[in-house]
Amino acid sequence: MVYDMERINIETDRVFVCGGGHQGLSMSAHLALNGIKVNLWNRTQSHIQEICDTKKIHCDGVVNGVAMIESANSCIDEVISDFVMVTTPSDAHIDIAKKIAPYVHKDMVIVLNPGRTFGAIEFANTLKECGVKELPHIAETQTIVYTCRKKNDNSVTIFALKENVKIAALKGSDIEYIMDKMPKCLKKYFSISDSVLSTSLANVGMILHCAPVLMNIGWIESEQVDFKYYYDGISKSVADFLEKLDKERQEVALKIGCPVESVKEWLERTYDATGDNLYECIRNNESYRQIDAPETIKCRYILEDVPNGLVPIETLGKELGISTDNITTIIDLANSVLNTDFRKKGRRFSYYSVKEYV
Repeated sequence: MVYDMERINIETDRVFVCGGGHQGLSMSAHLALNGIKVNLWNRTQSHIQEICDTKKIHCDGVVNGVAMIESANSCIDEVISDFVMVTTPSDAHIDIAKKIAPYVHKDMVIVLNPGRTFGAIEFANTLKECGVKELPHIAETQTIVYTCRKKNDNSVTIFALKENVKIAALKGSDIEYIMDKMPKCLKKYFSISDSVLSTSLANVGMILHCAPVLMNIGWIESEQVDFKYYYDGISKSVADFLEKLDKERQEVALKIGCPVESVKEWLERTYDATGDNLYECIRNNESYRQIDAPETIKCRYILEDVPNGLVPIETLGKELGISTDNITTIIDLANSVLNTDFRKKGRRFSYYSVKEYV
C-alpha cells in the first residue's frame, strides 16, 4: 500500500498515551516536546503520582527537555481521548480493551505500540465481546519507535528513534485515516504495511528477547553482576541460536503467504547496523550499547514475548506442518523455569482465523 506522507495533514492535537512504563513515558515526552497535548494513563497510580502532581517528564538522550503534559491519571475516564496510543506490554491488551470499550466509537483511532503477534486481531475481538458494535480504526506496529529506558517515575532516556517502523491497520483501508491523524513528529518514523499479518509475523521481539534471558538466568539473578543485555548477553553462540529461531519464524510466515525479513535485515533497515551475521549486526548497533539486562527473569521479555510471540508461531507451525523445534525448546524451558503454562496463556490463533488478513 502506498501512502503519501505529504498529504494534507489533519493531525490530532491531543493523544491519550496508555501506559506509564519505558515506552509510555518516552512517547509522552516526545509528543509533548513537539507541541502535542498528552493525557497519560497508568494502571498503578503510585507509579505516575509525581507526574500527576507536576505534569512534568524529564527526558534526555536523542530527545532532550522537560516535557509538560496535560494530565495523568489511573482513571481512564479522566484522560481518554479519541487518538489512543497503547504502549503497554501486549499481555495487558485484553484488559485495556475491556477498560476502554465503554468509550469506543467508530471515529476513534487505537494504535498498539507494538501489537506483538496478532495484537490488533485480539484487541478487536475483545472489543466485540464487550459489546462494541462499530469498531474504531485499529492499527498495530511491528515494534515501538523508541529504544529507551525509564530511569525513575518521571524521567526517561531515549537512546534512539527507530526508522521505518512497520505499521498496519486491521482494516487495510483505515490506514490513511490513521496516518492523517498521526502527529507529524511520529509519522515520519513509520513505514506502511499492507496487512497486520506483516506486522505481527515481523515481531522481532520474540527472537531477541526470550532465549537470551533464559540463557543468562545466572547473570540476571546474581546480585553481584550487572551487564548489558545485547552486548554482554548475546554472545556468538547465543546469536547463532537466535538465527535458528528466526528461520523458523520466517518459514511459518512464508507458508502463510506473508514473507518477512530476518532480524538481521531488520537491524540493517532500522538502525543502519552492519555485519555478516546477526551477532555482528547486534555488536555494531550503537543504540544497543547502553541497554541494561532486566533485573529479573519475570520480565516482559518472557511474560510477554513467549505467550504473544513464540506460542502463536509454534501454533501456526504445527497446523501448517512446519517444524519449530527450536521455538518449542524455548517455550518448554520458559514453562519449566517459571512454572507457567505459556501455551495456555498465549495467543493461539489458527490459520483459518487469520488468513483473511493476508
